[in-house]
Amino acid sequence: MSDQVRYGMAIDTTRCVGCQTCTVSCKLSNQVPGDALRCHVENLYEGLEVYQAAGTYPKTVVAFKPELCNHCVDPLCVKNCPTGAMHKDPETGIVSVNKNVCIACGYCSWVCPYGAPSMDDVNHVMDKCDFCAERVAQGLEPYCVESCPANARIFGRLDDPNSELNAIIQKKQGVQPSPEFGTNPSVYYL
Repeated sequence: MSDQVRYGMAIDTTRCVGCQTCTVSCKLSNQVPGDALRCHVENLYEGLEVYQAAGTYPKTVVAFKPELCNHCVDPLCVKNCPTGAMHKDPETGIVSVNKNVCIACGYCSWVCPYGAPSMDDVNHVMDKCDFCAERVAQGLEPYCVESCPANARIFGRLDDPNSELNAIIQKKQGVQPSPEFGTNPSVYYL
């Protein structure tokens, strides 16, 4: 095991009930202003509205996919930020925004293949999930993980081959979103 910590998350789409508790908990607990969201829930089936069923009666299904920053190993937002406001913590792998340096150009949002950064329309800077870095530093889980009533989110260390996170990713054959972008996301879907 290396000395560098790499945090990640697994999201079990078979457990997510689309209740939006993660979205609300994150917004309120992190005091995210205005219309900005650090996480949200979408329909698992692309092109459908959040609560729209897929399939044909009588075999229909409603399924959800929670979305957040993927804290990529090779983040395009960091590579392309003109001011360096988007940065990756070398000790944890968490990708964050330095709001004192951000000029709100929105380029990070344009280059992110997952659309994670969003505009904080109150403070006029970009905002995004930071895995609740302050909580994680205290040994606590991110708010979205702690608040999920369906226990659909598992947070932990990807750098530890014996972690609960790695065990569940292996057991349930977790997949990273859109591997074709070459960013190596730290979020896996089960």
